[in-house]
Amino acid sequence: MKLFFAWLDRLTNILAILAGVYLVWIFLAIVFQVVARSVFLYGSSHIFTFIEYGLLYITMAGAPWLVREKGHVYIEILTAAVSEQVRPILSRAVVGLVILICVIITYYGIEVTIRAFVRDEMDMRSLDMPRWMLMISMPICFGLMSLQFLRFVIGPETLHSGEAGMHE
Repeated sequence: MKLFFAWLDRLTNILAILAGVYLVWIFLAIVFQVVARSVFLYGSSHIFTFIEYGLLYITMAGAPWLVREKGHVYIEILTAAVSEQVRPILSRAVVGLVILICVIITYYGIEVTIRAFVRDEMDMRSLDMPRWMLMISMPICFGLMSLQFLRFVIGPETLHSGEAGMHE
């Protein structure tokens, strides 16, 4: 299991780095677009399409890393109210429910992605792109998030600390 989570951590780190690189590219593309429109009075309409796709890809690529680092925002009202003995059980039950939700979203994401691929659906904007290329990020992300959440169910560490308030 240790080898599996080491592999998962490497994959998660690679996706987080790619998300960061894409975020920098979006920043530079926006600067280029503003300068091009100001100086040359025209810009590229394709840049906006890649920025829109990038916002989804960044979110999906970075989400598993946020789960691993406990970077998602969550509120601990219940875990702060229960005893020290009950807290790990409650935390693991909540994370188990989250895993179930992630697995369901992964399943339907795979279904939608395959359907878009088989039907050869296109996302028509300034740049026509196969819809499956847009959709595939969702089942990958939610599948990896479910695996990252799994470490809080079967591992020694729990997701919730028991300190009341909002955490990130």
